[in-house]
Amino acid sequence: MEKLILSLVIAVLSLPVNAESVMSVEAVKGEVASVSETLTLSGSIESKQHASLAPLQAGVVDSIFVEAGDVVTKGQPLMQLDNTLAELELQQATADHQSAQAEQSEAKRLLQEVEELSSKKVVAQTTIGERRSQLTIAKAQVLRAKASVEQYKETVERHVLRAPFAGIVSARHIDIGEWVTQQTVVYTLVEQQQLRVKLAIPQEYLFQLTNPQTHNVTIIPDIIGANPISATLSKIVPVANEQSRAVTAWVDLPQGHNLVSGMSAKVNIAFSGDATNKHLVWLPKSSIKAHPDGGRSVFIVDNGTAKNVKVTVTKTQGNKVAVVGIDENQRVITTGVAMLKAGSKVSVKGE
Repeated sequence: MEKLILSLVIAVLSLPVNAESVMSVEAVKGEVASVSETLTLSGSIESKQHASLAPLQAGVVDSIFVEAGDVVTKGQPLMQLDNTLAELELQQATADHQSAQAEQSEAKRLLQEVEELSSKKVVAQTTIGERRSQLTIAKAQVLRAKASVEQYKETVERHVLRAPFAGIVSARHIDIGEWVTQQTVVYTLVEQQQLRVKLAIPQEYLFQLTNPQTHNVTIIPDIIGANPISATLSKIVPVANEQSRAVTAWVDLPQGHNLVSGMSAKVNIAFSGDATNKHLVWLPKSSIKAHPDGGRSVFIVDNGTAKNVKVTVTKTQGNKVAVVGIDENQRVITTGVAMLKAGSKVSVKGE
């Protein structure tokens, strides 16, 4: 019995002390996907022309011609102020103009009269000069009176507020009988044909959008059954807001949509160019090793050993993850990842 035990001890001691076991693992190649980065933002649909209208003259509201919701054309009357005094002043100015014209005609007649007598040497040259001066003064008075008529006509016209552009009256803020001034907002008018989406783009993306028109945009209105709208980024204001640290951008909406000002929409901005394209490799979740510092890595098969490679996980879908940092031709170990170390001997099942 003692000889048997001694033989076993000698056999164990004769084994190589640095022998390393080979771990049997499974490995796969990732599925490749090349995608462009997309920035998704919420925006507000607004009109290029959105005006708070005030009268050009102070006065009492006499007539209201349109209500909220009415569609108006450019130049259409919206409201009128009481213009009684302005009309009387216009009538007076018109009478003064007619009087000045009569005085001009009389001065012209008197000049012609003395000019006829001057040929007979019976009128002094001084008299002729006086008559000519009187005609010149009369002409000036006619011009002054005519300017007064035009001024009072404009004053009468300013008692009527007209639409500065075609659009929809979104609000009426006054009633008949109210006193309004040039600072009183009486209507809100919104142009509905030229709409755009206003966006606040984070400052981090500003230098990737140096050529706005080269970026395709998909607009998804926040209404049931709305179809996506394709457009391009129209304009960026390269000045960041001090509070939000974002820059303002607009996307012009194409014609033929049924959207209205004030709606909200989601906007997807696609970044073009190789600098923003990411080469993604899809792998099973079981291949990812998590580290205490929050990092992620995978093991690839390299000449019979496990090589640890750091990766960045960008997307998760079911039992798969998309990573950046490895080549699609590398074989990634999917089993026993938690027990592997860099340099561990491995053999791939089936090989």
